[in-house]
Amino acid sequence: MNEPLLAVKSVSKHFGGLKALDQVNFEIRGREILGLIGPNGAGKTVCFNLISGVYKPTAGEIIFNGQHTQGKAPHQIASRGVGRTFQIVKPFATLSVLENVLVARGITRYNRFSKIWSPWKSKAEVREALSVLERVGLADLAHRKAGLLPLGNLRRLEIARALIVGKRLLLLDESFSGLRHEEISQLETLINSIRADGITVLLIEHNMRVAMGLSDRLVVLDHGRKIAEGPPREIQQNERVVEAYLGRKGINHAA
Repeated sequence: MNEPLLAVKSVSKHFGGLKALDQVNFEIRGREILGLIGPNGAGKTVCFNLISGVYKPTAGEIIFNGQHTQGKAPHQIASRGVGRTFQIVKPFATLSVLENVLVARGITRYNRFSKIWSPWKSKAEVREALSVLERVGLADLAHRKAGLLPLGNLRRLEIARALIVGKRLLLLDESFSGLRHEEISQLETLINSIRADGITVLLIEHNMRVAMGLSDRLVVLDHGRKIAEGPPREIQQNERVVEAYLGRKGINHAA
């Protein structure tokens, strides 16, 4: 069996006495969509921040493509092919859509001081950025200021900025939040096509219909610990998962 693309092994993150993540284990294999779900405060975004290098784990190992990455800086991890989005979309509002993608591309290009003097709008760079914008359906808006985009297109721009570096693994942090039904359906199609192109996807999503429909498997966190892992149908019937979302009183009421 193929080795996992990403392995999170007994990873913990403590902030003083708070255990934001406690001995969490999971793996994701190439071309898989894995959903990371749980109630608010479960530790999902903390987990993303550890994988992408924003935080260093208190304990445990993170192995990406066969190499340990815990303790690496975000730009070092991004340069290995890991791209991520954020819950709150904050583009460079006065720059164009195209320029926002070019800026994101720079995190893998300017890894040496000498490169900062090289042109950031070369024909090759612009061509690649436009290709990514075409991929997410924003090519016709390439020269519009990013600050003028509605939320649905801002979500697509955020994915484009992640894709320009995320050639192997894409971390999507609530990319469907705030979208209308039609926009959600279109974004689901986009995520499935990204996976079809060979990119692995790890997503955080509060919309359970989206998480269950997109994910091959789900990992469920609650209070920083993993409480369940498995295919969507199995997770739906897991009593610990239901209790984490509804609470014991909610379960009794629903029954």
